Amino acid sequence: MTTLVVFNGDVDREFLVSQLLVSGLVVAADGAVRAILEAGGSCDVLVGDMDSLNQSDLTELRVVNPELDVRMFPSEKDATDGELALRVALESDPDRIVVVGAFGGNRLDHELANISLLANEALRDRDVVLVDPTRRVSLLTNQTEINGDPGDVITLIPFGGGATGISSEGLRYELNNRDLFFGASLGVSNELLATSAVVTVVTGMVLVIHEGQGSTD
Repeated sequence: MTTLVVFNGDVDREFLVSQLLVSGLVVAADGAVRAILEAGGSCDVLVGDMDSLNQSDLTELRVVNPELDVRMFPSEKDATDGELALRVALESDPDRIVVVGAFGGNRLDHELANISLLANEALRDRDVVLVDPTRRVSLLTNQTEINGDPGDVITLIPFGGGATGISSEGLRYELNNRDLFFGASLGVSNELLATSAVVTVVTGMVLVIHEGQGSTD
């Protein structure tokens, strides 16, 4: 089962429709409800302090889903609405969590924090991916298969420190048991040679940033 979590960042409505169609449980973080409604969808759980939620949107959402589960938190809290929404998503033990709306918006700090959530202890070894129409960002701690189109840009960035023993098969510039050091740019702007590649890491965490029209398959 795939759980869809929608953050209140930049959300392409047409893309969101495509994700709603293939998801099971849908969790919205606060004001992301507006994007979901505009995409003709609904959500199962609404999470946050509701500081960016219009009352009219909440009313409309309750009409669409009378069984809506609302998890309201105080504005002074120790986690962002996005992190709280991801915690709720984990409750159903999904096979995959897809996050839409993690990028953009008018808060760079929120965007960076959203990406950093991939390294959360409860999430780092789960199948969690942040997506928009042309990008997907995930965290690699062992091995992953990257699927897309030839020429798609693949960037590997060590996260939370250095990463060792990185190897790849299917990239233009292959890595053969290389180490990636935090603050260096060795892994930036690689490319898919065909429709898939495999990347492994022995120790550490690596952000995998996949850019291209095929990056959301």
